Parts: sequence; structure tokens; C-alpha cells
Amino acid sequence: MDKEITQKPLAKLTTNMWAFRTLVASIKLDVFEYIKEDSTAEEVAKKLNINVNPVERLLNALVAMDLVEKRGRSYVNLPISNKFLIKNLPSYYGDFILMAEDSDDSWKELDKSIVSSEATTDDQNERLAKPFFTRAMHNNAQDPARKLSKSFDFSEKKHLLDIGAGAGTFSIVLTNEYPDLRATTIEQKNVCKIIDEYIKKEGDAEKIKVVVGDFFEVDFPKHDIALFGQIFHSNSVEENKKLLRKVYNNIENNGMVIITEFLMNEEKTGPLFSALFSLNMLKQNENGDTYTFSQIKEWLVEIGFKDIQMEHLTGPHTTIIGYKK
Repeated sequence: MDKEITQKPLAKLTTNMWAFRTLVASIKLDVFEYIKEDSTAEEVAKKLNINVNPVERLLNALVAMDLVEKRGRSYVNLPISNKFLIKNLPSYYGDFILMAEDSDDSWKELDKSIVSSEATTDDQNERLAKPFFTRAMHNNAQDPARKLSKSFDFSEKKHLLDIGAGAGTFSIVLTNEYPDLRATTIEQKNVCKIIDEYIKKEGDAEKIKVVVGDFFEVDFPKHDIALFGQIFHSNSVEENKKLLRKVYNNIENNGMVIITEFLMNEEKTGPLFSALFSLNMLKQNENGDTYTFSQIKEWLVEIGFKDIQMEHLTGPHTTIIGYKK
């Protein structure tokens, strides 16, 4: 007998939006801060100075979302919430979630972007310059940066060029891990203010030089590692090739180029995050897209890089590495 077709998958997709909004509300209300240890709904409501009934409903929804555990009348964070949703931890992910919430309205006009093939959101440079966006990128880069630092041995390398460095997360993590490594970050002026903030807080200002400017225009110094951390999806194919040629012309022999991206499979039908991110880039940036390993490998080989390899880092993050021989 054929399996019955029901509305359940569509209902799940529909209520994903409700779950996301519930998560955002919980972050804005600091709920996860209040239940690091067992707390009742009454105790949380008292801290928030609001009625207990809506608080209890919110906490129960977080239990159903596998973010919180209920023990009798008390609630406590599950490990994933304690790791990623507690402020001031290096692994905090809340800024990235709030950044996604800020862009939520633009998804309502996705149909217009599809019909027109034009971005429907604000100018990308203005968006990148907003402090909350850079902090969100820092959240997003923490786990893959730590994984990258452990996945490859950079002990023989001396100079990392971090192109479009965001908050400088990769430079901070890698220079902390490898004492002899120095880094140069390239970012636009408003973003560099946030880089300085994070370097002072988490890194070593003596090891990281901050260069202000457009990475398409700034002269690249000599280096033996070039890093593009989630940069390619904002550019067209030709723009990415231009950047790779610029790196190739300035990288030392035996130097390596590292590209982290939300890669598509070869059929461009998934993973789901990358497929949706491709639409996100469509509405944000007329040149942006998500790419496959084969596409990026083809660019690297065309420009002269050798020994191209790919390795999954964490979550939706994958790294591609090539060498100048």
C-alpha cells in the first residue's frame, strides 16, 4: 500500500518560521541566561518582571525545540544552548541569529528578486559596515576557525593574509594557536573598528596588522597563507578569479590559499542551508551566489594552484585548499 501523503512536511516548513521567532524572542529576553541553572517559570518571570503564563508557554516551546530540558517544574538549558546562546562566551551565536532576524523582512520580497534577478535589500557595503553584522560574522566564524586551526599544521607558516577578514576571527584564532604566525587583515574602514575591538579582547595586537581598504584595490603584501573566509559567495565568478590571481601573484612558493564557503553539491540541489543561502545572496547581491567544489577547483587550477583538496569543517562550513608550487 502506498504511503499516505499528508500535510505534515508542509506544516513543519510553515512552523519553522514560528520556531525561529521563538528563538529570537528568547535571545532578546535573555531567557537562556536565566536558566543556565534549574529555574522555574515563576523565577524566570520574576527576573523578567512579566506574567508567568507567557513565560511558561515560551519555556515549553523551547523544550519542544530541543533547546531546553524540563525537570519537574524547573527548566534548564540543554548543552547546545549553554554553548551557543550564553552571552560573552567565545562560542556565542546569538548575534548571528539576530542578524538573520534583521534580514527577515527582505525574504518577504524574494519573489520580486526571482522575477527581476535584482537585489531587493540595502547596499551591501552599508550592510557590512553595520557593527551588529560584523559581530554576527564573528559568531559564525568561531567554530570553523577553531576547526581549521586543528585540521592543518600551520607551524611552518609565517604570514597569513586574511582577505575580507570580518571581525578578524580567523586571524585571531590562528595566531593564538601558532606563536610564530603573523597576520594582515584587509577590511573596509567601519568594519576595522570592530576588528580592533576583537583583537584587543581575544587576540594579540602585536601579531595582527589591520589594513583599511577594498580588497580589490589594496596591494597585497607577500604572504604564505591567503584566506578567504566566506568571501566568494558575495562575488561573481570573474571577481573571485581576479582575487585568486592577485593572491597567486603575491604568495610565496609553497604557499597555500584557503577558501571557506557554504558549498553546494555538484547537482546544486543541496545541502539545504547552501541552497537557501543561494537565494539569500540573490536578494542581497546581484553578483553573489553559492558555488560547488568543482567550480572553485576549476578556478584554482586555471590560475595555477596545485594539489586542490576539500575538507568539511563544521556545520555548513567547508574549506578548499590549494598550493602554489
